[in-house]
Amino acid sequence: MQPLPERSGPHDIGGLAGGAIERDEHDYAHWEKEADAIRMLLADAKRGFFTTDETRRIQEQLDDATYWSLPYYERWIAAFSALLVEKGVLTEAEIAEETERLVAAGAHLVPEHPHDQDHDNDNDHDHVHQPDHDAAETVLSPLRLRAIAVRERLVAHGIIAREEITAEIERMDGRGEHLGARIVARAWTDPAFAALLARDGNAAAEGLGIPVTGTRLAALFNTERLHHLVVCMLCSCYPRSVLGRPPAWYKSRAYRARAVREPRAVLAEFGLRLPDEVEVRVHDSTAENRYLVIPERPAGTEGWSDQRLALLVSRDSMIGVARARDPSSVEAS
Repeated sequence: MQPLPERSGPHDIGGLAGGAIERDEHDYAHWEKEADAIRMLLADAKRGFFTTDETRRIQEQLDDATYWSLPYYERWIAAFSALLVEKGVLTEAEIAEETERLVAAGAHLVPEHPHDQDHDNDNDHDHVHQPDHDAAETVLSPLRLRAIAVRERLVAHGIIAREEITAEIERMDGRGEHLGARIVARAWTDPAFAALLARDGNAAAEGLGIPVTGTRLAALFNTERLHHLVVCMLCSCYPRSVLGRPPAWYKSRAYRARAVREPRAVLAEFGLRLPDEVEVRVHDSTAENRYLVIPERPAGTEGWSDQRLALLVSRDSMIGVARARDPSSVEAS
């Protein structure tokens, strides 16, 4: 293997060696969804306080130990809160004052039963899966508390309304693999749509009533001789408009490092072993470009409706770590 160029920061891990990919699936905690929603709202067309590249700049300035010890969404909290201060939207003094008020009110304490909206479900770290709270954890981490303080100041200034945060969370909750599966199924049955999808993924998706904004959606068609695999080596760029929030393993250090270095080994870990004559082509997502793999249509599905075909299309097949489901799995269900 060719020597790798000098790394540009802790995030720059594409091509490095890595361990096994932890593939445990778990739901996002509310605090993670809220951090994600606030980030999206602050960068939307209405507010436009920063870009994705700017938030990445803040994260990429962290040292290796800090970058990889922080949960994924705590890094985003560190980034968007620092940018708000950098751009004069908030001040460190008012964030500190709000934090003190929250502590005085006991908002920093972890509830005995994790039902509170700021501390429930599971926490997805980039490197391994850990529960939302360690057994001995009694207070929120400084960055999670900072996120609440920032939220309260943004609401107080009228920059973001609580209803907007709720609506953004619900909007993303409504995004998922069912949308991407509709696109794939239509591409399988409609050559004209498939041609449009190959030329302009955004237009094709929007033609099905699936809006794609802010990024370019590119479709990658698998064939008997070519298999596509999608990764984001520097961050976690993902076709959220059509697949929803990314799985934890997609953001993990092991997947980001190894997908470009040893894609066949990565695919084998997911149970997909391709013949040697099949070319594996890895695509690195960016802040501007997102990719959707169009898996091969399974044989024996002639005459199936789009709705039935969509049942064969999994999230993993649209990332490229799996094939479409076997038709018998639908016939038997």
